[in-house]
Amino acid sequence: MYARWSRIQDTENVFNLMDKSDVVTWNAMILSFANLGMENSALECFRKMLSMGIQNDQTTISTILPTCELESGKQLHAYISKNSSILAVPVWNALIHMYSRCGCIRTAYSVFSRMVSRDLVSWNTMIAGFGMHGLGQAALHLLQEMNHSGICPNSVTLTSVISACSHSGLLDEGLEIFHVITKDGGFDPEMEHFSCIVDLLARAGRLEDAVSFIRRIPLEPDNSIWGTLLAASQAHQNITVAILASEHLVHLEPEYAGHYVTLANIYARAGRWDESIKVRRLMESRGLVKPSGTSWIGSGK
Repeated sequence: MYARWSRIQDTENVFNLMDKSDVVTWNAMILSFANLGMENSALECFRKMLSMGIQNDQTTISTILPTCELESGKQLHAYISKNSSILAVPVWNALIHMYSRCGCIRTAYSVFSRMVSRDLVSWNTMIAGFGMHGLGQAALHLLQEMNHSGICPNSVTLTSVISACSHSGLLDEGLEIFHVITKDGGFDPEMEHFSCIVDLLARAGRLEDAVSFIRRIPLEPDNSIWGTLLAASQAHQNITVAILASEHLVHLEPEYAGHYVTLANIYARAGRWDESIKVRRLMESRGLVKPSGTSWIGSGK
């Protein structure tokens, strides 16, 4: 409870009163450090646990691995290999994620390939790893293997595959996957998936198609979708689309001054000085503070 509110000192005080022979106690403390981004403290807690002879379990390992950098991750991998009692699927999944995050995608795939059994998380983690490294074709090939193995894709799979296509310039493939999974597969896409398609189209420079797609979304587009479109329109220097996206962001998040500054600067760049002045006056009337060093080229939330 205390960790949820970032009250780490209170969390540690409670931990010090608990039974130190119980692995659940240590797992809870490690997880608290990990959730608060205190990776070094999580690792130190794990080392202390080992020094006291406390028997860890798969929860301990799968919790500590996401906090590891490559060197400590390799050491933990060696430790895992010598302890068959903790060789469970969640542990292998955490190893795949750790190696992918640390830039060792071949090692991540080697771990994945050696797994005797895999669950949905295994496939999703490896697909996301390929996408993270711009290996869209590998992600698509793995999706085919996943389908042949009888594992059905879920929301995370769709997000990971489309993201992989987006970062690899595989526009047509990403659109086809979206159509197959959502139409033929009967899967109802969520806002995150729509945002991925917008990103896919926008990265390819298809900004007008992205706008058309947004207008067909059955849900009310949120700030992630308009933010994605704004970033792409800035990159492609498309002022018309940038104005559209920025206007929607001001409407959705009227309390965020950065959106007003961005919109005012875009209007000014387009020579629409009256609109630019109106936006700045609106921002001032609402008592919003202008973020320092903001421009239409580099601004963003």
